[in-house]
Amino acid sequence: MDKPAMASVFRLRHAPATVSGVRSVGQGQADPVISRRPLGEAIRFVIDAHPHYDISAVSIAYGDGSALGSREVKALWAEYGRRWMEE
Repeated sequence: MDKPAMASVFRLRHAPATVSGVRSVGQGQADPVISRRPLGEAIRFVIDAHPHYDISAVSIAYGDGSALGSREVKALWAEYGRRWMEE
């Protein structure tokens, strides 16, 4: 994902988004149930879930059918994470 594309996603950070594909890595631990939330919150949720859940198959759907995978989420967080934390 190039910088202009990341900037576009950052501008849409308040758009409704749906997270799927976050899986439990522990025995007896349920996969999380994730409600619809703003895109910026969805990205932060996935980043925070990373040490405790498998996010390799994550998909964040937003806008007009666009979606982000784990690689895009990590790149966006690396670029804009500090700004998301300040909001």
